[in-house]
Amino acid sequence: MNPSGQSLSIQKRYEELYRRGEMSLSKNYSDKFPLLEHLLREEVTGKSVLDFGCGPGRLALMLARWAREVHGVDFAAAGIEMARHLAEITGLANAHFSVGDVPWVAAQEQTYDVIILAGVLEHLDDPVAVLRVMSAVLNPHGLMVVQIPNFLNFRGDVYNTLLHLLGLPMSLTDVWQFTHWQFEAWAPELGLELEKVVGGHYQLGFLDRVLEDFQHRVPAAARDAGQGAGWQFESFFEWLAQRVKDNQFLLDTFVGWGVLKPVPPSPPLPVRRPGNTDDPMWAAIESYLTYDGWREPYYSDVPPFCYLGASAVYMLRQLTR
Repeated sequence: MNPSGQSLSIQKRYEELYRRGEMSLSKNYSDKFPLLEHLLREEVTGKSVLDFGCGPGRLALMLARWAREVHGVDFAAAGIEMARHLAEITGLANAHFSVGDVPWVAAQEQTYDVIILAGVLEHLDDPVAVLRVMSAVLNPHGLMVVQIPNFLNFRGDVYNTLLHLLGLPMSLTDVWQFTHWQFEAWAPELGLELEKVVGGHYQLGFLDRVLEDFQHRVPAAARDAGQGAGWQFESFFEWLAQRVKDNQFLLDTFVGWGVLKPVPPSPPLPVRRPGNTDDPMWAAIESYLTYDGWREPYYSDVPPFCYLGASAVYMLRQLTR
């Protein structure tokens, strides 16, 4: 499982994002965490947790409030450095962080009750091989949780039309797109049972975040592909805005039916300011750790609606070995 040229390129991309400060304290990269905390709070209580691909550690710290211990692992040293700093600030001594990759995890000979891969699997060359390693370090009856982007929605249809028709590089870091059918097929091979699928990010899948995403993404993708001359971007965005407006009725109907449920608020993390932190840095850290203005208010665990969000959470139970 040595990294290929593609995965090494993605690793460099993430390291660049950390160097530029776009990930270390980014709320945009963290908006999936309140749903994960809601889904996993009871599951992790009193248990050992591995957060693989933890980045700067916010989810690991959120879960450390309930778990016996949480071990966050990431290949990006800058992310782990920030995670350790945030653990000190929150006083959550049961959260530990290490720089490592998949072979590193396999070599530790440590097992876990819950393993989380949030926003990780879509970036990896051989996702099944990674899931196999993670399954091997999962305790009997343990839970593996995989959160990934999902494209079975309005945003996904537009995204894939631009990708496949025009060859636009819509993402510089994603290698795969997955559906629930793949996880249903993989689970028995891995000694796992697909226990539940939960959809999230319906605003990103259907509403205002679609327009925001493409207003940023499409011109950048066209530039990266050496395309876009003469394209009517404004007309395209006006059409998107109208479709987003029309989609509001659809999601309101789902809410009325009770198949889209509110994500409960996540309590802010505790913070205590170290004496050596300057005012601007402390303001950024405190805002990040206590932020509660998450923009994704709904989730669904009701098929087929749970398959329609812009993200999906796959909960896989380890069968008795």
